[in-house]
Amino acid sequence: MSKENTFLVRYGLNPFVSHARDEGRSVFTIRSSENGKMIRHARSLIVDSYGEATAIHVA
Repeated sequence: MSKENTFLVRYGLNPFVSHARDEGRSVFTIRSSENGKMIRHARSLIVDSYGEATAIHVA
């Protein structure tokens, strides 16, 4: 399991957040059907762990 997927499981984000690599860059995708509070929480955890430059999409 990749470092990013381990992170998603550790923080319980794996049911509604996925991770992929695009040209070596991490891209996290959050399901838009999730509660707005959970979307903000997931975004905050990702930014705190991977930095502002990480691509985060809500789809």
